[in-house]
Amino acid sequence: MSVEVFAIGRTNVDVCVHSEEMPRTGQHRIADEGCMSSGGSAANFAAQMARLGVKVGLISCVGNDLYGQSMLKNLSQIGVDTRPVLQLENQSTGIFLSITDKTGRRMTVVHPGANRFLERYVVDEALLVRASTIHMAGGFPMMTERVAKIASVNGIIFSFDPGRTAQEVDFQRILARTDLLFVNERELKEYVRVRANERDLKAFAKTFPGVVIVKLGERGAVATDGFEFYQSSAFPVDVVDTLGAGDAFAAGFVTAWTRFENIETALHMANAVAALTVRKRGAQNGQPTMEDVAAFLASHNVSIEPVLRTFRKRVRKRKR
Repeated sequence: MSVEVFAIGRTNVDVCVHSEEMPRTGQHRIADEGCMSSGGSAANFAAQMARLGVKVGLISCVGNDLYGQSMLKNLSQIGVDTRPVLQLENQSTGIFLSITDKTGRRMTVVHPGANRFLERYVVDEALLVRASTIHMAGGFPMMTERVAKIASVNGIIFSFDPGRTAQEVDFQRILARTDLLFVNERELKEYVRVRANERDLKAFAKTFPGVVIVKLGERGAVATDGFEFYQSSAFPVDVVDTLGAGDAFAAGFVTAWTRFENIETALHMANAVAALTVRKRGAQNGQPTMEDVAAFLASHNVSIEPVLRTFRKRVRKRKR
């Protein structure tokens, strides 16, 4: 197995409906729109990496059911190595139900399903060390600590996006081994008691060896390594669905930063990937290719030529 990046975390079936109003107790409403698609933070990240041309593998758990089989087939078809994914008998694939009203308010209900068993996944260190980057998506305390240690010992870049439910993660221990930390404003405040202003973020970034990247939604994103502070505004697009935008953002940043260690360039690319993703329904349906991203950024007078060059070098090596 040859991969550059491993994504570790959840794989879900996303069921999304859009209604004029949120249903009240006992009320039967007809949705304006609805779709069922592949989702889950790690699967979203892996799918986006593959579409950008990165060799990526997924470590996750799904049920040995129709949904799990279908999602693995779809991920494989776009280039994700799904061989490390466990298909569990007598378990259902995770379900993520989202209801959004006309004001943009979202209500979610999640059934973890097979995702509950990721903490019991026996990590094959010999498998992980073949990658140059590991991205941990979601708050799995034991798995996160095991993987962060393996990455640190073997000189692998460790990228961490804890998501909404990481209250049990020991951030002090994990951050000492983290190269890239992705959080939104709420997560930043809840998990590490830091506000998203330049002074506080710089001070926080100096407490661990990596870069902190804060997703600000429609205001774009900021990032710092403790010394320099970078900002990137969100690109104006017609927003249809923000589901999966944070995972796509992280994939864009990791792709750019691991090839050209320029935080500002990585931020612009991450924002572009997220902007293109939110133009379609579903977490993965709008995910762009590298060509899409490069063209979009060029139209906004932003060049990612140093990143593109690394992909061209790989193609030339293959031809030899």
